[in-house]
Amino acid sequence: MMKRNVNIHTKKIAIFTGIVFLVSLIPILYLSGYVHATGDDYGYGARTHQMWLSTHSVWQVLKAAGQTVQHYWIGWQGTWFTIFLMSLQPEVFWDNGYWIVPWIMLALTIFSTLYLTEYVMVQKLRLPKATWISCTLILLLAMIQYFPSTKSGIFWYNGTAHYIIPYSMALVAIRCCWSFADRKRKKDWIAAFICMALLGGASYLAPLLVLIAVAYLILCEWKTKKHVFYLCIPVAAELAGLIVSYLAPGNKSRGGEDFGIHGLLIVKTILECFVDGAKQIFLYLFKTPFILLCLVVIAVLLVNAFQKVRPTFDFPYPVIVAVAMFCMYCAMYAPGVYAGVELSGGVPNTIYQVFLMTVFITVIYTVGWMNHHFCKDEKMGKIKKAVCGGLLMLALFLILVEKGTLKSSTSYQCYDYIVSGQADDYKAQMEERLSLLRNPELKNVELPAMNSDQGPLMHMEVMEDPKEWTNTVVKQFFGKESVIEVPRSER
Repeated sequence: MMKRNVNIHTKKIAIFTGIVFLVSLIPILYLSGYVHATGDDYGYGARTHQMWLSTHSVWQVLKAAGQTVQHYWIGWQGTWFTIFLMSLQPEVFWDNGYWIVPWIMLALTIFSTLYLTEYVMVQKLRLPKATWISCTLILLLAMIQYFPSTKSGIFWYNGTAHYIIPYSMALVAIRCCWSFADRKRKKDWIAAFICMALLGGASYLAPLLVLIAVAYLILCEWKTKKHVFYLCIPVAAELAGLIVSYLAPGNKSRGGEDFGIHGLLIVKTILECFVDGAKQIFLYLFKTPFILLCLVVIAVLLVNAFQKVRPTFDFPYPVIVAVAMFCMYCAMYAPGVYAGVELSGGVPNTIYQVFLMTVFITVIYTVGWMNHHFCKDEKMGKIKKAVCGGLLMLALFLILVEKGTLKSSTSYQCYDYIVSGQADDYKAQMEERLSLLRNPELKNVELPAMNSDQGPLMHMEVMEDPKEWTNTVVKQFFGKESVIEVPRSER
């Protein structure tokens, strides 16, 4: 009877967590009706859009996407897979289709996170599904609400295609590699191979994450599971893709003539990664205490769940796991530190996502270790409750002190942008612009000036000089002779 009551209690928590999570998404998804393509969306999608307008052939559009990859590989950057994705932004095919971007990116973030954590918590540790759902949704709440850049995390296709899609694929690949190591299923190996081969042409953080995860997996399992070495084939496929990306002539255009491998710089990069990682952890947990609160609540739920189950795994190396997760997180700083160039908003987003996932794994392992070694010790049980209670009070106190924490959340930013009237103003002006750009009779288009700061949304403004990059790509996308910005009063 007691076990049944506990299960009902756990399910109620999962339902409550699900409701809170869904409510938090309402202002974000409501804003999806206001988003539009901008800047790089037009640049990468110009060739494919014109091909779609002239042929309405998917095959011809895919060929044009390949040509776009070749163009940018030679002239700007080597990430061939994400360039291919970026050339297929929704407005290439559908004038008013950009609203789907936030829905897709949130769905990918949610699915991939649930997919990996389900394997860890349910398949491996046999924890209740309700606990898995509750903990993961709390993790996702912290992730989505405090993306360093909402633009590159949710609303802007170009940024999300370059970072969110690869990160989601990385989580799927890690789950499939782990499952292959445990079950030796061909379909897991094939899925891992496909994901990792494509990640070779993505932004460097996601493929690096998978390589580290697979290295950890092989290191832990090779003595008892020799078939784990078959994962070296997907690793080789990913490395081959990364070499193709690295050798792109365009990398020197973006990274400078010094772009390349330098021994001393590698050592300096490693040291800086650990310093930057440690500093940022403090900022994550204490400057945004809602994140700390979420992690504490997850720990409390796990303490309760582990007391009701008896995993066969005994969690022997908590310190090693914590250090390994810290190293994985710090490694995400390496590409940016090494390149030494200005980073887009997607980079801190991926670093933040990896931070949450590695801390999540560390918390699970640590709580499991404590439960395994001290589950029969009533004194230790009281200590665990005291520690969790103390951390909970600390997090709540910090939230009260840092009152701006909730106002900096994604949902509040979206809500404020909507109720202030800025969203409606932006929508009206963008529709005005698009009516001019889509008018086949206009060849030299004058766009009324508008505010380039659009809150949580991405907007790259055209300029008065028709030779500016944004003007050029907008002109190419819509097939115009020129596009310029003019003061609103001139029209």
